[in-house]
Amino acid sequence: MKKRDESLISLINPSSNSTIMIYDVHASESGALAILNDLYCQIREYEDKSVKWVFIVSIPEYEETECISVRRFPWVKKNWGNRCYFDVVKARRLLKEYQPDQVFSLQNRGISFYHKRQLVYLHLPFVLTDHKFKIKTDGIKLWLYQNIVSKSIFKSLRTVDLTIVQTHWMKEALMKKAHVPNKRIVIQKPDITCNRIEKYVDCPENRKRFFYPATAFTYKNHITILKALMYAQDRGFHEYEMIFTIKLEENKYTRWIGNYAQKHNLNVCFEGSIPRKKVFEMYAKSVLVFPSYVESFGLPLLEARMTGTPVIASDTTFCHEILDGYDKAVFFPEMDYETLGKILLQL
Repeated sequence: MKKRDESLISLINPSSNSTIMIYDVHASESGALAILNDLYCQIREYEDKSVKWVFIVSIPEYEETECISVRRFPWVKKNWGNRCYFDVVKARRLLKEYQPDQVFSLQNRGISFYHKRQLVYLHLPFVLTDHKFKIKTDGIKLWLYQNIVSKSIFKSLRTVDLTIVQTHWMKEALMKKAHVPNKRIVIQKPDITCNRIEKYVDCPENRKRFFYPATAFTYKNHITILKALMYAQDRGFHEYEMIFTIKLEENKYTRWIGNYAQKHNLNVCFEGSIPRKKVFEMYAKSVLVFPSYVESFGLPLLEARMTGTPVIASDTTFCHEILDGYDKAVFFPEMDYETLGKILLQL
């Protein structure tokens, strides 16, 4: 077996002639989609072609092969009602149709009415963090997940055979908050080796281009970057470009960020979601700025490290877990925009 198979597939440990269902109708962007994409690449190269794989997804388009079937349900993403209907009704029908020997759910909880071997990939940091989200500043979605949805997630994870997390802090928090036994939790770092990884080119132009691939949540902390840029700009820092992978009109938070950038004449590009291939291209010609203070893993940190990209990251447990020992990483207190601004000036 090839080395890259010794990750998620080794945890699934499929028997010959078995059927494995990969269940993930939630993933459509960012880190969750990256994990699903990489798993698909690994499965395509899996040597035992007697194993049948069934992908149950929403938006992603994957090529079918002799041993990989793909069922797409894009209507799931239209609203919460569709999502609930799928998880309760449609999933039951799909299980009856394919009768899988195992289910691997990559959407943070198991299927309650499936009673064979089941694995769950947990990648929601905000159900485990000690940071308290507030409806007024962080929005109702994060508050609901932390205070309401987390209870059903924890209940589900106490019943499945194995929960996969990406970092030590998540495993410790899961044992403490959800009371999941240590022996039923595995730490598995993302395997990104199937991606085409370009190497960072160090030159003055690339040191003035900054990149932050992140979704539009308050804990991603875009505002600290903007304040740092304003701090540096007031001290003569003008020939720079800051690239965000969010859209200006995405939600209330992004509109607020956009207005702030415009008001202070900051050179910020709101690129919106970009293909994974372009993300790696950006690592090769920019500096990664990562001020997020809540993450399950922080996939861009690992990707940038493998690319050789300079990284400016928040001084948090998960950032140190990924970046310690990397000589191109520098840390700053996550809300300290002045320190971040000074680092930008030094570059």
